[in-house]
Amino acid sequence: MRVVQVNNKARNLLHNAISDEEYEKISSCNIAKEMWDKLEVTYEGTSKVKETHINMRVHDYELFSMKEGESIEEMFVMFSKIISDLKAFGKPYTSSDQVRKILKSLPSTWQTKIVTLESQDLNKLSHD
Repeated sequence: MRVVQVNNKARNLLHNAISDEEYEKISSCNIAKEMWDKLEVTYEGTSKVKETHINMRVHDYELFSMKEGESIEEMFVMFSKIISDLKAFGKPYTSSDQVRKILKSLPSTWQTKIVTLESQDLNKLSHD
């Protein structure tokens, strides 16, 4: 009886957390775990798909640089998106790694500012 109650409570939580259209896709499942697994595959994909997404984002991170004519704000938005995606996939980078990456991605016109920032302890700086 307890297992049935817990399952129904979990199904109810899932129903309340997603739209009616999304719930229709999983309503045929009898067990909340089946529902969760179906949603997970739908939105995250299989482990192979997830690994591919991680690899693509790591690749974006490694090749990241400020583009010509791009403002610092635009560059920061793109960098933050990459970092956020990596964190969501369980592949976070430390704050000091992020700061180093941003400094390396800046064009040579920023060289004076880069030297000034690098003279500080990068472990105490955030990428913001």
